[in-house]
Amino acid sequence: MSTEQQTVAEKPSAKRIRRTAEEAQRLILDAAEKRLAEQGPEGIRLQDIARDVGISHPAILHHFESRDGLVRALISRATAQLRDKLFSTIPDITGEEQDTHSLELIESAFEALSDRGTARLLSWLLLTNSERAKPVNPSAELLQDVSERLHTQRMRFSEERETPAPDHEDTVFMVMLTAYAAVGEAIMGRDFYQAAGLAADAETAHRFRGWLAALLERHAIEPYKQAGKQGEDHMDGEKA
Repeated sequence: MSTEQQTVAEKPSAKRIRRTAEEAQRLILDAAEKRLAEQGPEGIRLQDIARDVGISHPAILHHFESRDGLVRALISRATAQLRDKLFSTIPDITGEEQDTHSLELIESAFEALSDRGTARLLSWLLLTNSERAKPVNPSAELLQDVSERLHTQRMRFSEERETPAPDHEDTVFMVMLTAYAAVGEAIMGRDFYQAAGLAADAETAHRFRGWLAALLERHAIEPYKQAGKQGEDHMDGEKA
């Protein structure tokens, strides 16, 4: 046996990494999400994702059946994560430090929809094939759930301060405005910033999100503060 043959014979075979189905799916989705954030929907190519994870193309098909199946799973996971994040933040936005929690709420929405590319992916899916997108479009349900949760907190806030109850549609419009802004930034944010003479960078995006959070906070909280002040002034007048 030649030295070369002996070397080949002694070379150990690559050890196959055994993963659970859940772990494999998570790694595939993580890799797909990374490509989505960096390259957009066109970056979701099964061969490339398989190479990133270190598995075969058929392995992805085994877990998700098709590219569309992977896209659906990606959108569903991002939506579930966004829901959990928003629901953990909403109970605090009518308490102390409203400005901090309002910004956290806005940042959560923008991070999920814009920074991670979820809005671009969903928009691409809706524009290229609306019938295919229907089973995976979670926006309607999520908007309704977030609106209801936020309105419940606003109602509690007004009851505690004995101020007029907020209008339900007003709460829905607040949530819609946030969603519109996040989706718009995801699709045309850089172009809009540049057209407005602003730097198309993360710092500008952060300032815009902070401005939007402050705007929504003033809209949501100030009427109750004013009503409370009017009530105090009325009581002071009666005492006088």
